[in-house]
Amino acid sequence: MPRPSLIAPIASLLLGVLWTGLPAPTHGQTADDAYRFSTRFPAVGTRATGMSGAGGVAGWADPSALYTNPAGLGYYQRSEISGSLSALLSQDESTYQIFVDGPSSQRTSDNATARLGHLTGVYNVDTEQGSLVFALGFNRTSAFDRELTYTGENSASSITDTFLPFSDEYSVSEDDGTLNIDVFPTVPFVAFQAGAIEFFDARFQDGEYPFLQAVAPGRNIQQDGTVSRGGSMNEVNVAGAVEVAPDVMIGAAANFSYGSYVFESELTETDLDGDDDYSVIVGDGLLEDFQSLFFRERFTSDLTGLNLRVGFSGAATDNIRVGFAVETPTWYSIDETFTNAFMRTEFQNGSLTYGDDSREDAARGEFEYELQTPWRLSTGVTYTGGPLLLSADVEFVDWSQAHLDADTEAPVIDQANQTLDEYSYVFNWRGGVEYRSDSGLALRAGVAYRPGARGFDFTLADGEEADRSRLFFSAGAGVSLTDRLSLNAAWMQERSKDQFVPYASVTPPTAPADADPIAVPFIDEEVVRNQVRVGLRYSF
Repeated sequence: MPRPSLIAPIASLLLGVLWTGLPAPTHGQTADDAYRFSTRFPAVGTRATGMSGAGGVAGWADPSALYTNPAGLGYYQRSEISGSLSALLSQDESTYQIFVDGPSSQRTSDNATARLGHLTGVYNVDTEQGSLVFALGFNRTSAFDRELTYTGENSASSITDTFLPFSDEYSVSEDDGTLNIDVFPTVPFVAFQAGAIEFFDARFQDGEYPFLQAVAPGRNIQQDGTVSRGGSMNEVNVAGAVEVAPDVMIGAAANFSYGSYVFESELTETDLDGDDDYSVIVGDGLLEDFQSLFFRERFTSDLTGLNLRVGFSGAATDNIRVGFAVETPTWYSIDETFTNAFMRTEFQNGSLTYGDDSREDAARGEFEYELQTPWRLSTGVTYTGGPLLLSADVEFVDWSQAHLDADTEAPVIDQANQTLDEYSYVFNWRGGVEYRSDSGLALRAGVAYRPGARGFDFTLADGEEADRSRLFFSAGAGVSLTDRLSLNAAWMQERSKDQFVPYASVTPPTAPADADPIAVPFIDEEVVRNQVRVGLRYSF
């Protein structure tokens, strides 16, 4: 059957975004991605990473003060330059399962990246009384890098079930005896062009639903998938602090945030049952006996934003210091480029592909929107007794206050904001300890917890309810090489659970009206990410 070119690509893109057959838009303008863009490491800098970030809110002379409480800059006695390199090693253990207590299969994926961790310059102004300090810094505040792979056999469903257009999503016209079929939503359009679904004239003439999918219901297939996430968020900070009374500091920082998030999902379905009756007409030829399908979705979000951070730090007693910090929302501008679908269908005697030609742009586009993150309020305390420093802090964030805005695609944005309204407030906490010997050796350890903002998020294959909370453990050490130069190293491990669903549980148009939705695979994830930082500090 002839495959017409797309007449209105922009309209088709919008229809594809709103198409209910997809589990969610591939785009990042969803509540979960808005939340992902806004979450951050509990610590930056090498010393702070060894303590999971604890201590910074109470105030200390450390580069991480720009990130937690800029009032801590006031405790600097000398000027300083510091920097660090950071490596992130992630491991994702997946469990593929369709039914609870049903067969499952496991895979493990590893990913490694290395980037600049931080670079900070601190200038201590020579004053006759009190302290006046300015700082300029760069900090990598989060990283999205990780990779999921999964595999399993499935006879309950196929992603091709979700490609079938509904009755109001296609039209059939006749021109000089030739039928022209127009499929409107983006992904079904791409699937039709690539042969993953086909229009059958005989069914149409008999008044039946005319489309069939490449994987007929009940056929056994092998599903192999990869989900890659990458990119990072960074801050450039301009900050200052002043001593307004003995051991009482106030500080402020203006922060420019920027970064990118890259998401790519690939799924291959391979027929395991042998010969079938599915065929696709291409010109005067016929492609027969479906072998496999490859489907890829991808988007890249580039973010830029601004916010302010102000804080107070003061000595409550000779051994105890307390601090408070307030951070305004970050106002992000997000520019997104996306490919909703690239598809290739393999048959015994050939293949059909859509998306590998620059003219095949139905599933490509750009979108701009804005994100406003919540306010952050934090308080902390440190206790110093001889060589020992104990610290703890807590941060309050109300994620229901996050908000998306855009000039177009209002239904998608409205849906994301409605979901964000269901998010709740959380208390993020950190605790750490540091021991300093007379020889200049410092040993550090810490723990931090970031609860999931939605509470209950999903049910694992074993029936356990889980959320996307993150638990961090850390350790570190530092040594003075000279009276001006020190070397620091830190390790921080992040542990979390997640779940990925390759496609939506829909009721295909070919199913009876009272049929249950298709049973789809769920991929449970055990994610462990290890961050290693090594840095130098030079004071003058």
